[in-house]
Amino acid sequence: MILSEFMLKVNRWPDMHFTAIESEQRDACIEIYAIDFSNQTKSRLLIYRTPDTRHASAMMTHFRAWLEKTNRGRTLRHEKAAVPAAIKAAQRPSYRAASC
Repeated sequence: MILSEFMLKVNRWPDMHFTAIESEQRDACIEIYAIDFSNQTKSRLLIYRTPDTRHASAMMTHFRAWLEKTNRGRTLRHEKAAVPAAIKAAQRPSYRAASC
């Protein structure tokens, strides 16, 4: 898996905020998950499977770095979107009802 594939998978779920990477041994494979701990629940998104322990460890290192990068990008996009909205709100003329 490459960075663009990882980002595509994680960004398919815009309402989830993945903050951790975990692995789990299942049958003859190691499954790697992106974890979201929001709304008092733990959600897991399966992102990778491999039968090799060393390969799983190496991929988890990549996934953690990529997840940090994805979250930084998400934060910057939200901050950029918030600034124009705040500017527009400040520029709106205030209308008051005429008193009789």
